[in-house]
Amino acid sequence: MAAPTYHELYKKRPSVAEFPNADCRNRESTRFCVRGLLKAQAVSLWHALAFNLLRMVHLGAST
Repeated sequence: MAAPTYHELYKKRPSVAEFPNADCRNRESTRFCVRGLLKAQAVSLWHALAFNLLRMVHLGAST
């Protein structure tokens, strides 16, 4: 974090990382209802896919 380039990257973090995290929390995906790493990864990927598809719809991307 001492280099200026890292400061610039850290300034961009809220717009890149915090919005998806907040969206997942708002959709009550704070806990997993499954057991095991493989199943938890599958649930996470489903949430990521749903988030990305909803963002495409909200941004007006054509499919």
